[in-house]
Amino acid sequence: MNKKLSLVYFSFWAAMLMTVDAHAYVDPTTTAMLIQIIAGIAISLGIAFGIFRQKIIMFFKNLKVKSLEKKISKEKEKK
Repeated sequence: MNKKLSLVYFSFWAAMLMTVDAHAYVDPTTTAMLIQIIAGIAISLGIAFGIFRQKIIMFFKNLKVKSLEKKISKEKEKK
């Protein structure tokens, strides 16, 4: 075994042997609160995307049009 792999192997087993029980309790309302926060963020992002969708699409179309205009102007300059 190489040194890095043996160090990882040793560290893993050392961590497993030195574990201590936490005796912790996660309240069910905490889980429900986390789910509500995640759902709220997802819904807000969806609404924001829906509202600004047309502006986002127009932004990328304008970038494409500007790049094509530059390309055409360079070709005209070459002629």
